[in-house]
Amino acid sequence: MMKKGLIYIVKKGETLQSLAQEFGISVDELRRFHNNWCEDIRDQIGYDIWEGKKLTVEKEKLPKEELQQRENEKREEEKLQKQEEKEKQEEAKRTEQDNKYYVVDGAKCLCDKGITPATLKVTSHTKSIFNSKDDDKWVATLEDVQFKEGASCFGSCKVKNNNPCTFAPAGKWLKPYERLKVMEKSALLETSYLMCSVGGKITIKHHGQSVKIGNSNLQRANAELMNQILPGLDLQEFQAEYDENIEA
Repeated sequence: MMKKGLIYIVKKGETLQSLAQEFGISVDELRRFHNNWCEDIRDQIGYDIWEGKKLTVEKEKLPKEELQQRENEKREEEKLQKQEEKEKQEEAKRTEQDNKYYVVDGAKCLCDKGITPATLKVTSHTKSIFNSKDDDKWVATLEDVQFKEGASCFGSCKVKNNNPCTFAPAGKWLKPYERLKVMEKSALLETSYLMCSVGGKITIKHHGQSVKIGNSNLQRANAELMNQILPGLDLQEFQAEYDENIEA
């Protein structure tokens, strides 16, 4: 069989990965070509090479300019992929939050390690945003981590062998609605959840509203009051966007 390829002597610090990149091929292609065309079967390589090792290669290394161009193209492609993935995640988050209820004072919550529901207590502000038939409702924010039943709000705890619950929040609520803030605090949706330092996960069983907010609610909203509670919110723009979502 006629000898094929060129002989390359491995330099200090070079690896199969680095050489494959410099030759413009994959590691598998580099290994396969050497093993197919090396003079002695005992010279075949696996996953490691070393300084002074003679490799049988198909061609010379790529010029530095071409290597740099390939590297730039690779980085740009990775950048675009990350941007696309970020956009997909944001779109998925928006889709998940579409048509969800805002959580208000009095919402019923469940712990997956407890046995009884607890009643959320809004303490992060005292600005009334939503109204029920009988009384004002304060919208809950990610900082509202207290319950009206106190520390043993979820009854007994499975983590503690069914001894009384000793709820202790592990930080703030997660997955709030970032686009709606009350006094600079993100509002809660019924998809938000809270972790307990003991080991439970608290979710929203019922948001606490008597009706779902809709276009009629927005039409009756007091712009001056909303501006005080939600500084920076353009109510007309918010209404227009809501209408577009409904029509879509």
